[in-house]
Amino acid sequence: MTVFEHFRDELSRASVDLHPSELHGMLVGYLCAVKDSAGPGQRRSLFEAWMDGQAPASVVNMLEEAYTQSLDSLGEYADFDFTLMIPGDDEGIAERAESVFLWCSGFLSGFGESGRQLDADDASDVKEALQDMGRIAAMSEQVTEGEENESDLTEIVEFIRISTLLIFAETESKGTH
Repeated sequence: MTVFEHFRDELSRASVDLHPSELHGMLVGYLCAVKDSAGPGQRRSLFEAWMDGQAPASVVNMLEEAYTQSLDSLGEYADFDFTLMIPGDDEGIAERAESVFLWCSGFLSGFGESGRQLDADDASDVKEALQDMGRIAAMSEQVTEGEENESDLTEIVEFIRISTLLIFAETESKGTH
């Protein structure tokens, strides 16, 4: 079972109506903005807000684990091993593309919920990456099967992955809000 499938199944069991990719994007966006300054209690409140109420312990534990893994994989010595939580290649391209769009939407939401504002002296690369994620999140057209679309989606996922690493590194050098 993939991490995506585990998240999907756990959220379904807990009757949480959030897509796993969107929730992971929210978590990573928030993490990119605050780094490791939010404690577990603060994160639990945030997780509960994202889920419109009480979050079951199993989901909170899953999110805490994802938070730690994401922090580790975004860090300076992580060898760029950060990945988006999206369905695997065995799923149809339409589902994977929708997951990518939702991941970006979640990322922007999580980053915004942190309260962190980009200053005029923040790297323009960060602003541009956030704007690009916004454009990707706004995509709504159905993606059809095809080799060219597979290639395009792979490039988009890699772009988002590298952009996320850039945002994490650049916002870290500016400190947290």
